[in-house]
Amino acid sequence: MDASINRVLLVYKMLGQVLNDPQSFGLGDRAPKRLVEALGAMRQSLCEDMTEECQLSTADWLSDELSQDADQPKALASYRRG
Repeated sequence: MDASINRVLLVYKMLGQVLNDPQSFGLGDRAPKRLVEALGAMRQSLCEDMTEECQLSTADWLSDELSQDADQPKALASYRRG
């Protein structure tokens, strides 16, 4: 996994800790509604960024694989001729 994705995932998890256990952060039983909304929006944004980055990484991987595969038929054709 890419280092930037690891950092984004770490922040995503830390935001989740605040939302899931506000008492451990001195917020009482429940965090204020506006804070919950703001942190939830941040988590959503990070999740979308991670998804987009993973799709880009997959597309890069697929592109690399296809470019390697594209070379294969040429190698087989020269092998068959030679």
